Order: sequence, then C-alpha cells, then structure tokens
Amino acid sequence: MRKNATITSLFAVLCVLLVLAACGKGNSGNADNGGETATNTPTSGGTAAASNDKEFTIRVGSWFLDDRPYQQAYMKAVEAGYKKLYPKAKIQWDITLGATFFDKLKAQFASDSAPDVTFFQKKDWFKAGNFMDLSNEPWVSRLSETGKKSPAVLYEGKILGVPLGSTPAGGVWYNADMFNELGLKPPKTVQEFMDVCEKLKAAGKTPIALGFKDVWTAQLFMSLWIQSYGFASDSEYGKKMYNGVIKSDDPAIQAVYRNLQTMKEKGYFNKNALSIDWPASAQLLASGEAGMIVQGPYMPGTNKDNIEKGGYKPFQLGYFPLMDDKGNTQVPVGTNASLAINAKTKLVEESKALVNLMTKQEILAPWLAGEGSLPYFTDVQVKFDYPVMDTLKQFVDKSSFSNRFEDFIPASATTAMRDLVTKVISGAPFNPSDLKAAQDAFEKDKATVVLPY
Repeated sequence: MRKNATITSLFAVLCVLLVLAACGKGNSGNADNGGETATNTPTSGGTAAASNDKEFTIRVGSWFLDDRPYQQAYMKAVEAGYKKLYPKAKIQWDITLGATFFDKLKAQFASDSAPDVTFFQKKDWFKAGNFMDLSNEPWVSRLSETGKKSPAVLYEGKILGVPLGSTPAGGVWYNADMFNELGLKPPKTVQEFMDVCEKLKAAGKTPIALGFKDVWTAQLFMSLWIQSYGFASDSEYGKKMYNGVIKSDDPAIQAVYRNLQTMKEKGYFNKNALSIDWPASAQLLASGEAGMIVQGPYMPGTNKDNIEKGGYKPFQLGYFPLMDDKGNTQVPVGTNASLAINAKTKLVEESKALVNLMTKQEILAPWLAGEGSLPYFTDVQVKFDYPVMDTLKQFVDKSSFSNRFEDFIPASATTAMRDLVTKVISGAPFNPSDLKAAQDAFEKDKATVVLPY
C-alpha cells in the first residue's frame, strides 16, 4: 500500500509539472511584446477571459482608413472591442493611403515585416502564400453562400480572407438641387452626359470634379466607363480580353479615351485635376463649385460630412451610372476590401480573435453603411440613411455581370491604361497606339492573372 501511495504522489507531482511546462509554451508574440506569454489565450472564435493581461502590439494594415468620421468611429470601435479581449494589448494601424499601400505591403511580405492582419484587394497575394487559411474559422458559418464563394477570398478551395461587404462600383454623383435649378435631368446617353456638362459649364460651374493626384480615382473613372461600354453588351467581354480575342485597343476602350479627351478639351474638368487628391475634389462638390463627381458608394456619407464641416449649403445628392453611346449601363458589384491574416504572424490566436471581432454587427454594420456596402454575413444588418442609395441599387439590380474588367487582365496592364487616362487629362491627345503599352504588359504578365471563376 505504501509503495502504491508513493507512486500515486509522484504521478500527481509529474502531472503538475507537465501542466506548468505546457503553460510556459504560449505564443511567442511579435517583436513588440518581448516574447511574453498569455495567461489565458483566446480561442479563434475571439473570446478571452477578463484576467488576460498579456501585453503585445498587433499591427493592422490598410490603404483607406482616413479621417472620415465613420472610418474613425470604426477604428475606435475595433480598439474598444479588442481591449475587452486583451486589456493590455495595443492595435497599431499601419495606414498608407492610396495605391502605394500595396507596393509597400508587397515589400513587407518579401522582408517578413508585413502586418499581422491586413486589408487587401485582388488575389495576387494568394499564389505567394502570404495569407493564412481561414476556412475553419467560426465566422465562416455566418457567411452567406455568396460570401463563402466570393472570388475575392476563395482560392483553390480555401478561404484565405474575410469578404467584408458587397460593394457597388459606384458612378456619377450629382448635386440634385443644382440640376433642378438649371432644368437638368440625369443623362441616359453619352451625348446627354456631354450636354449636361456643357450647361453646367455655361452656368459657371465645374461640371465634374477630379482628384487624380490619387491615381486610383483615374482608374475608377476609366473602369466604370469601360464596364458599360464592354460588359453591358457582352457578358463575355472580360473572358475575351483574357483569351486575347479582345485587345487593349478594342473600339469600346478607345471610345472611353476619346470621351475623356473631348471632356478635357471642352473644359469639363477642374484645371487642377492632376494636382489635388480625391478629398479635395469631394470638397468641390460639397461647396457647390462642381456639379458632379465620379466616385464609389461612400459618397453620400462623405458629402454630408463635408457639407457639415465646411458649413456649406446642404443639397440632395443624386446618382446615375456611366453609360455607353446607346445608353447601356453596367454597375458591377464586388468586394472592395477583404481582411486577411499574415501566414507568418507570431500572434496567431490574437489575430484570429481580432478578425472575428471585426465581423460583428456592432462594428461591421456602421462601417458598411459608411462604405455603401451590403454584408456577406447573414447576421449583420445594414441600414442606409440616404435615399439616393435606392437609386444606386436599382441600377445594380439591372446589371447582369458583377466582375470588373480588371479581374481579367494583369495589374501591369491596368496600370498602363490608368496612366494613359492621366496623360489624356493632362492635355495630351489620345492615339490608339498609346494602348500598345497595356497590350504588351498583358502579354508579358498574363500568367499572374487569377480568374474570378
């Protein structure tokens, strides 16, 4: 009996030692937490005990989180929610506004210095293995079937990111009060669009405000117009571009550049279009200096904020999509921003907890409302405060194809086409041969395209 009691005691001690050893092998964390270990690591579902006093800094990368009120409210809500999980944790927002963020992110992944969690667009990152497989995370069950199959995050059968919202590409937003005062109606054809611009100019207004210092706005204008010229009459337009049936100098694409050249020559854009950023161009609309702007579905909220901050006279905002010569329109809907976890993060569970938190109703819904986006999560409800969003939705419902033409060509070809837009807006005449650079880039980098199928 004595021998058995001794063995039992030794076994109990050994168990205690094993438990203590296991507790000492928590996550090493990142460089900011000094390798401290968690006393109670949360599950990937994002729950943590109140006694969790682990100190660490988790980094979140983004290209769009600016000083707009709904963006600031979003970041504060995320920080407050994360404090409840990790009272001593700190979120470091690594924000580089605009397209240069993606160049920076690429360099960071190459040097193993990328953020733990990052917002992203496109699927270029998937092939390189930059993102963690999130297929088995608990929030996946809350996604709609469309969300689970979103080409923005699904790759080789794995869900590599969170599709935050389904976002209409946007179009032309206009000062409806100004239109009414001048007897103008939303145009339905390109000629009517030009006529509206001419009447606005005659009234002493800038017809369309551009902020092409942010080059993504030039790409947006180009993309929306090509979408209606190409996909409205041919749902296979993108696939034909990928297969080489349609070249970069296709007549539909040429028509877009000729339209831009005409508008430039007739003075329908602000003279400083290439030297101001998009927030400055939005101010031109809010102040009543400009009648229209080409932007995404976040414009209603942005315009309201700009009017209040600037003390400008309020006005109703209207919407219509860019169209082709016959009046055909196509407003694609896509995932504007997705959320992913760095495959090499040392804060695995902490990153999963943060991502899960960012999918919750109280945090995600207000942000989606500001973005003008619909949720992919079945338990997230979004309420829009602007009637003009119903007009946008009507055009979205009429559209038959959701993918954008950029989904079918390499990023280098898109860049070449975008650069040509800024060249035309600078005053250089358009020549179809200018599109050869885009075609050369397409042929060189076609293998980098990840088709949205």
